[in-house]
Amino acid sequence: MIESIKEKVAETVSEAPDERNAGIEPAENALAFAVALGMTFLARQTLQAGWRTTFDRDPPKNPASHEVAWKDALLWGAVSGAVVGIARIASRRASSKAYQRFKA
Repeated sequence: MIESIKEKVAETVSEAPDERNAGIEPAENALAFAVALGMTFLARQTLQAGWRTTFDRDPPKNPASHEVAWKDALLWGAVSGAVVGIARIASRRASSKAYQRFKA
């Protein structure tokens, strides 16, 4: 039993790339994470400013609150989720591509 645990730990922390992220180095992954984090923050700030401009009020801080109308909760959840998700994916892909070009 201890041997199987040791093998599982060795597989988990090995330096070999896994199937999900084949070919992505740790430095590239760290860069992509940092850029995605920044883009997520920027996307949320932009969405909040757009909401304020469009509706003349702040976006819902907690869409699950009973004080927030269903329409506002669903609209904010759908739009912010989609835009932030797209920003994260696009920034990770762009930073990985830039890393590969810089490395070559």
